[in-house]
Amino acid sequence: MTMHDRWDRLCARVGAFGSASEADLTYEMISTLYANPSRAYHNLEHIAWCLRAFDEVSRLAEHPDACEFALWLHDCVFIPERPDNEARSAEAATMIAGLLGCENAFVELVRELILVTKHDSCPVDPDSALVSDVDLAVLGGSEEEYAKYAASIRAEFSFAPEEMYARGRMAFLHRMLDREEIFSTAWYRSTLEKRARANMQRELEGWEDRYGEGEE
Repeated sequence: MTMHDRWDRLCARVGAFGSASEADLTYEMISTLYANPSRAYHNLEHIAWCLRAFDEVSRLAEHPDACEFALWLHDCVFIPERPDNEARSAEAATMIAGLLGCENAFVELVRELILVTKHDSCPVDPDSALVSDVDLAVLGGSEEEYAKYAASIRAEFSFAPEEMYARGRMAFLHRMLDREEIFSTAWYRSTLEKRARANMQRELEGWEDRYGEGEE
């Protein structure tokens, strides 16, 4: 199934119109958003990866269609210099859901699910926890997958001098490693927590070898 086909099927389930025209229009909008500006990580490839990860755990979702919709749109607005990408992505998702004629309760749930991908607080409900963990699952990939992810993030911040980027990246890694638990669901904690910590610790030590210890 292509990404376009998958989006069409989701639209048919959650929209009021169920016609191909709205699905096609909104898919083109999503494709454009994820391609502009040029992105090394926060692109449609990342969304495809998240959707494959979600397929493995969708049985745990209380509202699987809302979770999938949120994963589709959670990074649709991404400007590296801005701190409000999640909020802006939630606004874009609201607009796209409106074009599809989605119910207000569904739209509000999608907004809430997108906002949790800011990862600045612990999710408070099962669907939020699941969406958050799917977005973070790359942290628990193989060493090769993690290295590709880290390099892609660096490429998106290529405008930043190396040491400035290193300081910001070390602060992020410290915040994640200082959590009692990185993942919010029992399933992800049991399968990825240990490897995610090892991956981030290895990256952190690499930066510290070059620039000294960052945030404690």
